[in-house]
Amino acid sequence: MTRPSAALLAHKSSNPTHIAKCLPRMSWAPANLYNLYQRTYGPPTSETKFTKSSMTLFQQKWKAKQLARGYHGDWITESTFKKQFLPDSLPPIIGTKSAMARGGAENDSASRGSLRGGRHSTTKTQERVPLASLMFAEVEKRLDTVVFRCCFANSVYRARMMVVHGKVSVNGVKCTNANMRLQPGDLISVIPSAVTTLKPAKPTEHVTESVKADELSSEAATSEQPTEASTTTPESPTEASASTTTSTSTSTSKLPPPPSSGPQPLEFELPDFAAPFLFIPPYLEVSWTTCSAIYLRHPTAGPGMSEVPSPYEADGEVMKLTWEYYSGLGRKGDKRPARLVGKRLGA
Repeated sequence: MTRPSAALLAHKSSNPTHIAKCLPRMSWAPANLYNLYQRTYGPPTSETKFTKSSMTLFQQKWKAKQLARGYHGDWITESTFKKQFLPDSLPPIIGTKSAMARGGAENDSASRGSLRGGRHSTTKTQERVPLASLMFAEVEKRLDTVVFRCCFANSVYRARMMVVHGKVSVNGVKCTNANMRLQPGDLISVIPSAVTTLKPAKPTEHVTESVKADELSSEAATSEQPTEASTTTPESPTEASASTTTSTSTSTSKLPPPPSSGPQPLEFELPDFAAPFLFIPPYLEVSWTTCSAIYLRHPTAGPGMSEVPSPYEADGEVMKLTWEYYSGLGRKGDKRPARLVGKRLGA
């Protein structure tokens, strides 16, 4: 039995950025910007306000899962996502309980200091860590996702096509497996001609215009010459050939140089409505001069922040209900363990 290729292990809808669905995607398309605006400020925001919803708890989880998966790996089938990219559990917050257990007088003094500080006592260490967003950390490690995050492609679908067609190399070796997950320190490089924002340079027109101007001036000078050619004596064949050679060399020197056979320079051309999507996550170091990037480390989360880019709040209800949906069903469709039944995320 032959193993299916990387191109067959994913699916993509015919029009993922359709405004009727209003699902933000990993794309720079103008319609995707409209969908993102609608999900942020438009009427569809009522679908994510689960505190004032008539839906049942399972319906809320299903809706949250639909929204989150619409952006994070919508080209990955649901069964593949649950088996290969969904973690068994979220990473724990190391050091929080132990530090509070052995704090003693230090915690008491810190609490008294925070009371004196008033509103300014809130620090990053007191903020919650949005762990729910890390359920999509494995998707961010994929090669096609990293190529899109580096702004080498205008969508994750084009990034996947670039990888499958052999336009991307990992550590100097051409890689055609878009499902490959990168490790810290990996170097990826993209062929410059395949980058979305680089287009072939347009031919310069000032050289052609100068040549045309010279030709017009020479024609005007020729027409203004007096008709003395009929009265003058005919030139010798030697003088005629010399004048012909001189005129030919002059006209040849005015022509633009022939195009070189080597690689042509590329110019930067930003697509329309792409500016809101131009950002680089902190775990990537990109060099646009060489069209390469270094995968520094895996995405993580800290107090009040998450390195997993998402159109939804990292510690919001959409992320929390999505994790509750997957943790309730399990990776293979089994039920939630008995010790976790009835417990909500963050409770």
